Amino acid sequence: MDKDELLKYMPDYYNGVYEMEELLKAQSKGLYQFDEKINRTLLNEFIIQADEKGISVFEDQAGIKPDSGANLETRRNNVLLRLLPPKPLTTRYLNHLLEIMNLKSKAKVDYAKHFAVVEAESTDVSIDKVNSMKYVLNIALPATMIYDIKINLAQAAIQRELYLGIANTADSYISIQANTAQIDFQK
Repeated sequence: MDKDELLKYMPDYYNGVYEMEELLKAQSKGLYQFDEKINRTLLNEFIIQADEKGISVFEDQAGIKPDSGANLETRRNNVLLRLLPPKPLTTRYLNHLLEIMNLKSKAKVDYAKHFAVVEAESTDVSIDKVNSMKYVLNIALPATMIYDIKINLAQAAIQRELYLGIANTADSYISIQANTAQIDFQK
């Protein structure tokens, strides 16, 4: 909503009436602030877009006690895992869970060996995201399956080119004798 939204709806016969224009401007500012609160309340109805206040409501509903040092993203992922409907575990569903939780990683599962590998790039993950991955895997994978989290280090590209530059500089100094005859020095 625009800060001067109500002025758009002012009838033509009030054009040029200073008091009415100022009144509508003042009411528009209040309505604008109220509109932001309505939008925030609406966004708090969805786990992915909720702020701290909204996530705390979802945690209360799900019976989750948040860790004291947990950030908003970790709390959001914990609520998502608890409230998502149960589905059969497939590699596609596991990758979908990782994508929903913004844990930029891919899972590969060897069902015969009961072994899962989750790979991520070091530029995409932080310690909080690794902890979230552990939490997801501990909840989603069966108890008989072992998992491994691999973090690939970022690779640097090496160029075999060397650029040299040459620059000439010159300094010049000027020294001027002061004319002390014009100044009255006392000894």
